[in-house]
Amino acid sequence: MRCAECKEIWTAYPQDGLKKLKSSSNKDLSKMFERVSKETENLFHETEVKTVEKIKVVNITRYKHTINIVLLLIVLCSLAAMLYYMRYDVVRFIPEAEKLYDKIPVESVPYGRNLEFKDIVTTDITENNFAKIEIKGKIVNTGKYITEIPPVKVDIYDKSGKLLLSTTHYLPIPRLEAGYNLLFNIVVPDPTPFGKSIYLKFNDEI
Repeated sequence: MRCAECKEIWTAYPQDGLKKLKSSSNKDLSKMFERVSKETENLFHETEVKTVEKIKVVNITRYKHTINIVLLLIVLCSLAAMLYYMRYDVVRFIPEAEKLYDKIPVESVPYGRNLEFKDIVTTDITENNFAKIEIKGKIVNTGKYITEIPPVKVDIYDKSGKLLLSTTHYLPIPRLEAGYNLLFNIVVPDPTPFGKSIYLKFNDEI
């Protein structure tokens, strides 16, 4: 063999060169693969696993938080619905709750419900030379809630069904407790000396 730089000549055998090449190349390759394996393991395995675990934890936390919010909304909606449909009972047992319903505003006291006219009596009278009709009777609350009393409307018809007179009267007491009755006395002008029909009803439109 001759060196390309110094031109020195020496004797070399192929077996020795192959042994050195194999030994050096195997060591270098093993070191290289060992280094690459460590770097790739640290680069991909650890970081990816940690990232995936972190994402899973965050997703589970958000999922639980969303479920809690949904459950809370369901409970609040159910409570609001219950307070609305049972508002008459709530005010019946807790009268102060009526102020809260008024602020919403939601009717918490029935208006004109379960009220009946009973023992109605009519009498023809004369006042200041004017013919009038006196209507007496009582209003009974047959329900279980305190009820607001609407104005009383009096309609008078002749025998042919023609409306002769229609008047509306407000009673002195605006509400009536459950099971109680209210006596009333209403005086209206007599539209005709002939036969007529008198109808009483609650004017819910006012």
